[in-house]
Amino acid sequence: MQTNVSTLLREFPKVRQAALRGERVVIVTQEGNLLLIAENPPAQILSGLKGSVHLVGDVDWTTPTTTEDEWMQ
Repeated sequence: MQTNVSTLLREFPKVRQAALRGERVVIVTQEGNLLLIAENPPAQILSGLKGSVHLVGDVDWTTPTTTEDEWMQ
């Protein structure tokens, strides 16, 4: 999508939705073109864990953290 500053201001919701859909939005100005992109928001599921997860000691993430007996329970 290509637009100018006037249209961007007048029709911002339409332009914003295009960017959120992943469309390339180019804003043409006298000084040069600007590219509007949408950044994906962080996963909301992880925000609930903020402050709850703490690493203790050195953990080797390449090996199992439970024994086979604990896993089968």
